[in-house]
Amino acid sequence: MAHRSERYPALKLARKAAAFVNKGLSLIGLEIIRTSANRMEMFAALARVRQHEFPIKSVIDIGAAEGKWSAKAMAIFPDCRFLAIEPLEEQKAALDALKKRKQNFDYALCAAGEIDQSTAYLNVTADLDGSTIAGADGQARRIPVRTIDGLIAEKNLPGPYLIKFDTHGYEIPILNGAAKTLKNTEVIVMEAYNFQITPHALRFHEMCSRLEEIGFRCFDIADPIVRKYDKAFWQMDLFFSQKNNKIFTKNGYQ
Repeated sequence: MAHRSERYPALKLARKAAAFVNKGLSLIGLEIIRTSANRMEMFAALARVRQHEFPIKSVIDIGAAEGKWSAKAMAIFPDCRFLAIEPLEEQKAALDALKKRKQNFDYALCAAGEIDQSTAYLNVTADLDGSTIAGADGQARRIPVRTIDGLIAEKNLPGPYLIKFDTHGYEIPILNGAAKTLKNTEVIVMEAYNFQITPHALRFHEMCSRLEEIGFRCFDIADPIVRKYDKAFWQMDLFFSQKNNKIFTKNGYQ
């Protein structure tokens, strides 16, 4: 079957135009993002968050890497302040560059955790992307740990908050160190797994139960993927909001 853009010349032309515009926008750190309502992709799901009119003032990007997620999310939440939290010093140059371009962006070079001003050992993998606290692969490196509550107070970030987790099984200590912040959090974006990737990691259904215990329910998903070697379901991003949100007042489909 022909691709949709081949069957609809106008769509093909629009995509070419968007690609051309994005090439120019990339010079100032912006991008046109396709946000079709039914797409199960991260930034389409973030666009749905915007459509729900959550009153978000600050976005906390935990496990920010070089800041690409934050940079794209700014196109959807341009009026929010952003704080990226990243433990790898290898990402500092990229985060400095983003901070220089964006006045609403800041970062902390540390891991988020349960005890403020403590330390932890991060297993750093060769590709950096798989680095994990208490992981089985890579070289162990001692890193500073800050709580979300401590960082938000230090940076004077206003709520309500959206908190994004890309933390490879270290979610519970981070949640424990964010007890005050969670009371004023509208949305949690949680990378969750179908396998127990570290000894203390929760699988996705356990994460749903844990977050419901502290007042949050899942209302959306994004980016489900299968693992490479056997195509078994590996992970997805779950979107949670407060249990009393208006989303949950209706149980019907239509």
